[in-house]
Amino acid sequence: MLKNIILYIVVFTVVGATSYFLQNFVLSTPPSYFGPLLIKAYSFHYLFSLTLVIVFLIASKNKSFFEQLGFIYMGVLVFKLTLVAAIFYPYLLGELVMPQLYRGLLMLPAIIFLFLEVFFISKIMGNKRL
Repeated sequence: MLKNIILYIVVFTVVGATSYFLQNFVLSTPPSYFGPLLIKAYSFHYLFSLTLVIVFLIASKNKSFFEQLGFIYMGVLVFKLTLVAAIFYPYLLGELVMPQLYRGLLMLPAIIFLFLEVFFISKIMGNKRL
């Protein structure tokens, strides 16, 4: 289990850092307010997704709890989206005027880490069913 946790940390860190630096490189000269906002978005999604995958790995060891993990994941996903909307509301939908391009780029970390979440959680749940 420790090997899997270390693997998750390495993969999440490498994918998150690579996508962040690539996104910064492609943007080249983003507005001054966008850099710290992008760091906040990547940090939030990194920590939330990594914690979620590790908790699911630990919870999957409990046989009676394992059957409910799919439903729990759907609930946690709705909670995460609600939390993202609450944290980034001023930037995505609120009073701060930000071009649509940057609003879309702010959602890129959510898509990247959502893919990693689904990939690893499906592997955790798939390995237990075999």
